Amino acid sequence: MRDPKDLNILVVDDDMDLRKAVVFEFKRKGFNVLEAENGLIAFEIVKTTKIDVVLTDVNMPECNGVKLLEMIKAFNPKTPVVMFITGFADITLEEAYDKGVEAVFKKPFDRKSLYAAVLRVTAQLDQKWSMRKSDRIESQFKIEVRFKTLEGAGQGRLLNIGRGGFFVALDDKIQAMESTIEFNFSFTDGPLPGIEGSGIVRWIRPQKEEDRPSGCGVEFGSLSEPCRAQIISLINSLKTNAFIPRG
Repeated sequence: MRDPKDLNILVVDDDMDLRKAVVFEFKRKGFNVLEAENGLIAFEIVKTTKIDVVLTDVNMPECNGVKLLEMIKAFNPKTPVVMFITGFADITLEEAYDKGVEAVFKKPFDRKSLYAAVLRVTAQLDQKWSMRKSDRIESQFKIEVRFKTLEGAGQGRLLNIGRGGFFVALDDKIQAMESTIEFNFSFTDGPLPGIEGSGIVRWIRPQKEEDRPSGCGVEFGSLSEPCRAQIISLINSLKTNAFIPRG
């Protein structure tokens, strides 16, 4: 994990008391912290200062968190990391992750979990997705699916890879939100033989919606050694803002 003193965090919230509390907490842990009361001010900071993580409220006057996210991703798709802290249903989890958010916290939130998430999202991909045996979390479910090619699966909206996870089409095997799963996707053709690892279910689409199949969005937790380097290379080449795509 990176040293907090090497990370610049921007806290954005029109609620001054909450904003100051979050700023104080991260400064106390050694981070370099800036703050803004709305998305317009925050975006000016992002354009002129190296920011690693933006922690933003969603519902704000003048420029809300969703608009801020869109402006940041148009400015630089890869950095900074954006995380939502929200008390309102302004945007669904499915939409938020598809737009590029890397974590969503509902108010009131657990500060230890927020701190852990910041450390996780700022880690190098190879470090973040490798897992020692002692770190393994027992999974509650396993998905095993064979496709012809990854490209074909994506075109059919059966398996879509984002910068931090994937959407997989499922019928009656969808698990509960935040459940831990293992996955093993194999391909009969193409350069990638398979994708194997574990992850956390971040959102669920229980029924087909228009042209989108039922399924769930999963954040990568770990990737097996044989496929990790290939997946990281694939993700670095993606022309998408989606952290977990909608499929």
